Amino acid sequence: MRQIVAALAMHESDIFVIDKAEELARRTGAKVIYTHAIDTPFFNFFSSKNIDEHNIKEELISYVKEHAKAKTVNVIVAFASGWELILKTAKECGADLIILGNMSKSHAVVYMGSTAKRVLEKAGVPVFIARDKPLDGKILIPTDLGHYTMSASKVKEFLKSDAEITYLYANAISFGVTVPYATLSVQSLEFAQEEIEKQVEDFKKNRTDAEVIMLDAEVVSEAIKDYAEQNGYTTIVLASRNLSGLNPIIFGSTASRIAQIANTNLLLTFVE
Repeated sequence: MRQIVAALAMHESDIFVIDKAEELARRTGAKVIYTHAIDTPFFNFFSSKNIDEHNIKEELISYVKEHAKAKTVNVIVAFASGWELILKTAKECGADLIILGNMSKSHAVVYMGSTAKRVLEKAGVPVFIARDKPLDGKILIPTDLGHYTMSASKVKEFLKSDAEITYLYANAISFGVTVPYATLSVQSLEFAQEEIEKQVEDFKKNRTDAEVIMLDAEVVSEAIKDYAEQNGYTTIVLASRNLSGLNPIIFGSTASRIAQIANTNLLLTFVE
C-alpha cells in the first residue's frame, strides 16, 4: 500500500478516520491525503462566498496533527460533493485505499448510498468505513461461498495484520429468504439444506487459511452483526467479484444494513 485517501467531515467520526489512516500508514509506509468537501447546495450557492476555505483547511490540519502526532499533514479542501472530491483525489494520487467515517448509525444507510456506494462503483479500490474499533482485533469475512471471497491471507497482507480471521456463511435457506422455499415440500427443503452444507464443506476444503462457520439466519445482516458482536470481531470484510456489477446481496441491502447496525469497522473491497 502506497497511498491512502481519508475523507474528513468535521464530525466526531473524523477521529476514527485519522486513527485508521495513520495506523495503516505506519504499518505499510503509505502516505495519507486527507480531503474535506464543502458541499454547497445550488439554491444556496452565493452563501459559499462567506466560507473561508483557507481557515477550514488550517483548522483541519491542526486537528489531524493534534490527534495523529504528525509533523506534516496533507489536506485538500474544495467546494465539491464529497464523493466527487474523494474520487478525484484518489485518481490523481493513485490511491490504494479510501477511508471514510460513519456520520452516525441513523445516517448510515444514506451515507452508504450516497458516498461509499458511488466511491466503490467508480474508484476501483477498497473502501474502509472507520469505527471506534481497533485494527488489531478479530476480522470476520461473510461469504456466499463464492470462489471470489477475499481470502484471509490477502486481508492480512493488505492490513498488515496478524489478527484472527473467520469466514461466516449465514444460511437463510430455512427461512425462505434465498428462494421461496415455502412452495417446496419438506423433503425438497431438507435436500436443499444438505446441498448447502456440502457447499460449506467444499468451501472449507479450499480455505485452509481461516476457520469457516455456518449459522442459520432469519435476516442475514442481523446474523452477521450479532455474530460479530457476540464473538468480539472488530472488522467485517465484504467482497464482490467486480465493480461493474456489484453483488446486490453483498453491496446492496446487506452492506447498507450492516453499516447501519454494526459497531465494527467495515472493509468493502472486490476481487477480479
